[in-house]
Amino acid sequence: MTTLLSVRDIEIDFGGIRALQGVSFDVEVGEICGLIGPNGAGKTSLFNAISRVYPVDRGSIHFDGRDITALPADRIIALGIARTLQNVGLFGTLSVKDNVLLGAHHRLQPGFLSAIFGTGHAGTALDTEVEASALLAELGLGDLSDQLAGGLPFGTLKRIELARALIARPRFLMLDEPANGLSHGEVDELAEVILRIRKRYDLTVLLVEHHMRMLMRISDHVVVLENGVKIADGTPKDVKADAKVAAAYLGSAA
Repeated sequence: MTTLLSVRDIEIDFGGIRALQGVSFDVEVGEICGLIGPNGAGKTSLFNAISRVYPVDRGSIHFDGRDITALPADRIIALGIARTLQNVGLFGTLSVKDNVLLGAHHRLQPGFLSAIFGTGHAGTALDTEVEASALLAELGLGDLSDQLAGGLPFGTLKRIELARALIARPRFLMLDEPANGLSHGEVDELAEVILRIRKRYDLTVLLVEHHMRMLMRISDHVVVLENGVKIADGTPKDVKADAKVAAAYLGSAA
């Protein structure tokens, strides 16, 4: 196995409160790594540290052998790292396709964004538009391409955001509670989507999710946080067998 992401001894402090305390783990190429823990465990802080939204007080983060600990957030996507948000961050006044196309901004001409917002004209973005249409079709959203995103069902918005992340052509996809707000049927369907896109696009996935059954079913590797500290790290089978994890999380959430 080849390590794609290596987190070492990460610590983050907020006004004297330590959100993460010496957290270390690796994510191997091609695997789905699940990240679990109760509210306040430090999952979002860790996500934001990896995607460079939060600065790291101590420790290091390496991606594909490169130290990205102090890299600006706007440089991350060019390395092949993309993420979704716990609460979708789409533009309701833009079409579904235009929301997806925003995810490709780092590889399009400067005039592209101004064209989307009606203040100019993009040069040549036809190939990217075709790519966006293909992604939407694959995620079952092809018929909604020209509709405004505002007012669409929450589960649909989640899929649009996933398409926006995929159009960035990531190698490493970070999914922050993608099943949040979905029905049981939609959660099962989402699990199959994640497995399918992992294979189709040759992705490595870091998944934060409160739906334990889904996460344990599709993850190759699970990391457990509690109060900013890693308390378990292993296969889903190993984590389920850990008495601390079973008592604190799986027993009450499964």
